[in-house]
Amino acid sequence: MKMEIRLIENPDDDLREAVNYQLRTHNQLSNPIYWQKTGEDKYNEEELKLFTFDEKGQVIGGLFGSTRFSWLKVDIMATQKALRNQGIGKKLLEKAEEIAKERGCKYVYIDTMEYQAPAFYKKCGYKLVGQLDDWDS
Repeated sequence: MKMEIRLIENPDDDLREAVNYQLRTHNQLSNPIYWQKTGEDKYNEEELKLFTFDEKGQVIGGLFGSTRFSWLKVDIMATQKALRNQGIGKKLLEKAEEIAKERGCKYVYIDTMEYQAPAFYKKCGYKLVGQLDDWDS
């Protein structure tokens, strides 16, 4: 079979759908239970945005993530540098876990860089399940 591969910087919706259709059709046949659930509102992705404020009402930290099915995904968590190691991050994470449990989640997914917070998450009871070397170098 003869074929051609092209880089297209801004594909139109029809081009995108030609690829998405192939994957969606395969996935629907391979995992019908998942696809049935995706049509139910209770399984929609729900954002989770937590903020920590000081006594003056200034933001000193926050956590952004989402919940879907049985999973909490933490995308971003940060606290002011001068206030780190005072339990703010731990409290944010605990609150996110609490909300996630209320939403029916059983698991948490977090990714972090070596220079960010792997030791923090380990201290909070998380374990490393995968590693990508040279991800950001």
